[in-house]
Amino acid sequence: MTKSSIAQFVADKLQKTDQGSLNLLKSFIDRRYEMIWNSALWREALGTTSYSVAADAEEVTLNTAVHFPVAASWDDEEITPIDYSAVFRIDPKLFSETGKVANFIVLSNTSTGEAKIRLLRKPKEAKTLLVLGKLKITELTDNDSPLINGIDNSLLSFVEGDMLEHLRQYQKAQIKFQEASAQLMIVKDLETHQSASDTRIIPQVEASWDLNDFSN
Repeated sequence: MTKSSIAQFVADKLQKTDQGSLNLLKSFIDRRYEMIWNSALWREALGTTSYSVAADAEEVTLNTAVHFPVAASWDDEEITPIDYSAVFRIDPKLFSETGKVANFIVLSNTSTGEAKIRLLRKPKEAKTLLVLGKLKITELTDNDSPLINGIDNSLLSFVEGDMLEHLRQYQKAQIKFQEASAQLMIVKDLETHQSASDTRIIPQVEASWDLNDFSN
């Protein structure tokens, strides 16, 4: 269903088909679609971007379409995320060392909103960085359909609940919100358990660790 058809469906159901009500419904659709987009790592919301990184470069600003990084590889080898406090606990010298890149730290966004990461260690030679990222949402036009498969029923119920709440029919609105949440859980179940996917638990061992770290 397109944005316009979702709005029209709810408007017809609630008998609120004037242009003002349709515009309000479309604003509800935008807000709920953004909420659903941000609620999970939907496969439709993921994308890869590549970057040519010079030797000794510490920080990389990601493509404007990337909301935040999920995973990354350096020269076709996986590098794992790590936070500042973990580096201080393990080996603070990693901040100043040059060598093989093994980790990355997610930094605060730039002043213009781009995601940014810091490489550990600083690369000793220029290579290619590949980033799997959660993409920023693209606003729907009237003729666009949601990119995430299977969320139409959830979106319809959320928007109907928002309109009922606007009309001060709070009890009916809460019933629609519960219905919408249940529908969304079904879609997430389809995403993680019933569609083609491979979920594993993979232990992470920091690149700076050696056998002595595991000895008594």
